[in-house]
Amino acid sequence: MCDSSQSTADVLIIGGGPAGSNAAWELGQAHHRVILFNASIDRLRDPDVNTASTRPALDLLLHSRRKTPDVFRPFRQEIGKESSEVSVHNQRITQVQRLSNGFFQAEDDVGHVWTAKVLVLADGAEEILPDIDGYDTCWEQQRILTHPAEDEPRSLISSCLAVLAVGDLAELTMALHTVWQARQFAASVRVYTHGDEDLARALETRISPDARIAIQTTPIQSLQPGSDSPSQVVVHLADGSSIVESHVYHRPASQLQGPFARQLNLELTESGAIRISARVPYMTSLDGVYAGGDCASLGQRTLFKALAMGQGLAAAVAARLERGNWGNAVEEQD
Repeated sequence: MCDSSQSTADVLIIGGGPAGSNAAWELGQAHHRVILFNASIDRLRDPDVNTASTRPALDLLLHSRRKTPDVFRPFRQEIGKESSEVSVHNQRITQVQRLSNGFFQAEDDVGHVWTAKVLVLADGAEEILPDIDGYDTCWEQQRILTHPAEDEPRSLISSCLAVLAVGDLAELTMALHTVWQARQFAASVRVYTHGDEDLARALETRISPDARIAIQTTPIQSLQPGSDSPSQVVVHLADGSSIVESHVYHRPASQLQGPFARQLNLELTESGAIRISARVPYMTSLDGVYAGGDCASLGQRTLFKALAMGQGLAAAVAARLERGNWGNAVEEQD
C-alpha cells in the first residue's frame, strides 16, 4: 500500500459525472483541497461493446445518444487547470473506509491510498438488464428508448411504440403510467407483457377500447436489431411469430454502481439508493459521508438534477469544513 497524498485533503469525491464534477469545482473555488476520482469503474469503455449485463446509467436529458463521460471529460480537465485546489485522477477506487480519527481513506486497484476529512459519493448508478435474449445487444446499440421523448422530434407521431412491460414495468401502476405516457407520444402502442396474463387482463380493464393500445401476451423469445433503421427491433415470440417494431421503450431497474455504500454500511432507500438526510443536506447515515447524483436518486436521473445536487453537495460540505476550521468548538458543544 502506498500513500499517494502528501497531506490529508479536505474532500475525496468518488465519481466524475455531473454531480461529482460540479461539487469539485464549487469546493475548489471556495479554497478547499479536493481530490476527484473520475469513477469507481471504467466508465470510458466503448459503449458499443457489451462487456457485462449492466452498463453505466445514461442521463435522460442526454437522450442516451451522448455518453456522459464524453460530455464531462473536458469539464474535468478544465477543473484541473483552473483550480489549484482540485486534483483529478482516473484511478479506479475499489475500497473506502473510515479511520479511527474520523477521517476517510480511499484505495485504488493498485494499492495507492488517499485520505481526507470528508468523503463524497457521486459514483452513479447502472441499469439491470432483463433476462431476454438479445436485449443487451439492442440496449448497447441504443435501440431501446428509456423515455418516449428521447428519439428524434415527432418521430413517433405516426408510428407504433412498443412497450416492454417487464421488470419494474410489470407492476400494474407502473405499467399503466408508462403505457399512457407512451400513447401521448405515439400514434399507437403495443404492450408486451412477456407471458403475464394477469397483467394483461388488468391493463385491458383500465385502457379505453378506442385508445389504440394493443396488448401482446405471448412470451418474448428474443430481441434482434432490425436492418431498416437504427431504432428498429425485431421481437421474436415464443409461438414462432415475429413482429418488427420501429421503436421500443423500456426502462430497466437501477442499482448502485459502486460497492461503497456496502463497505461503509450506509442506509439505503426502498429503491436501493443511498439515503440522504433531510436534516443535514446530502449527509448519509454515516457522519462525514455525503452522497449526490444518481447514487442518491435512482428513480429520477437527469442531468439538471445531478448538477443541482452537485452544487448542493458543495455547499453542505463547505459549511461543514468551514465550521470545523473557524467555529468555536466550545460554543458548538453547548
